[in-house]
Amino acid sequence: MHGVSGKLEAFQQRHFRRNAIAFIGESSLFGLGLLFASTTTILPGFVSRLTGSAVLVGLIISVTEGAWRAPQLLFANWIGHRPRKKPYLTIVGLFARPVYLLFALALALGVARSPSLALMLFFVLHTLMYTGMSVDTIVWWDVLAKAVPARRRGRILGTSTVLSGMVAVIAGLFISYLFGESGPPFPTNYAVSFAIAGTFFMLSLGSWMLVAEPEEATARPRTPWPVYAKEVWAILRTDAAMRRLLIVRLFAGFNGFALGFYVLFGTERLGLAGEMIGVFAAVQTIGGILSGILFGWISERYGNHRVVQIATAASLASPLVALVYLFAAPAGVWLSLYAIVFAFIGVAMNANFIGFANLNVDIAPPGKRTTYIGLFNTVSGLVVIWPAIGGWVLQQSSYAFLFAVSFGLMAVAHLASWWLPSSHGEPDRKPGGLPALP
Repeated sequence: MHGVSGKLEAFQQRHFRRNAIAFIGESSLFGLGLLFASTTTILPGFVSRLTGSAVLVGLIISVTEGAWRAPQLLFANWIGHRPRKKPYLTIVGLFARPVYLLFALALALGVARSPSLALMLFFVLHTLMYTGMSVDTIVWWDVLAKAVPARRRGRILGTSTVLSGMVAVIAGLFISYLFGESGPPFPTNYAVSFAIAGTFFMLSLGSWMLVAEPEEATARPRTPWPVYAKEVWAILRTDAAMRRLLIVRLFAGFNGFALGFYVLFGTERLGLAGEMIGVFAAVQTIGGILSGILFGWISERYGNHRVVQIATAASLASPLVALVYLFAAPAGVWLSLYAIVFAFIGVAMNANFIGFANLNVDIAPPGKRTTYIGLFNTVSGLVVIWPAIGGWVLQQSSYAFLFAVSFGLMAVAHLASWWLPSSHGEPDRKPGGLPALP
């Protein structure tokens, strides 16, 4: 076993520079693609423009999370025993990552003249892409764990966030033009945005192809499905660290309750101009940049559980700021400062990337990473109902009730985060210095 470990360490050191560049390039370019097809800014505006339905706007995030998370446990067993997993992301990516290019073409050809057809095509293609991403996620994190030493992953994740964020600030200015009064009309503005998103997704796939993957020393034949189900249940029953991580992730998923409605609240209720969508995207990215720097450092020095604790605290700020703007009714420059909501959204979203997912990899034993990754993301998929329920709640009540409930639920999530397992070996603590619960 020591010989296998030494061989892996030698591979990691020999290919570190190449893999660092490839992972940073893939993640940065993919992040830029997500900016132009953002589930918190661009897509809610598009669906709202087509239908005006709050439930359908909330359904965006529900479909996104469900298509991405739900299949992962099945895919984990399908590819988990393979000695090399990189080709699976490559093949699936060739089918899934161009879908926004196809949708941009459909918009250019006039599909938006039939809102029902455009909406159906959008959800079909969007679901296809995020189903493909469920394979991407399993493979990406498994290969990262094999190819990069554990203590250097936080640096790569933080660097990719900062790099994509720096470019995204400039991209936000273009988005402001694209959706402003001087930009192209609907639906051309969305066609351009989706075409750019699809282009970045494909460029990120090219960077992925540069990754050097070591062969998995613990590869085994694929586990039969009945046995696999027992293994998954055994993890849930015996691995206390994994159970605690899953519980906190489910609480943190309440962030999605109001996530799709901050942009609509700003433009429809507060009366902010369409150009502010680009500002929202840029500010969300700046929040991601700053948190990427901070979280990368905290991840390496203090552990990924600390990243999650800080991020769940930051998640409290978005509904709180929205409530302040709802009741204070500010004007002038104070009104524009509503964009700070999206800075905190950027912080919270980075926690999933650098905090939760990285902590899950830390917990997973060698040879079982794909199962742990799939289990974590599949169970996390239980949160997919919250955005759609949030849309229904908004239609039945008010923004005040929606944001107040979101704030309360995120307060519970933050308190739960103090019982997370440590990723750096120090004793877990809760506020006040008392030992954490077992």
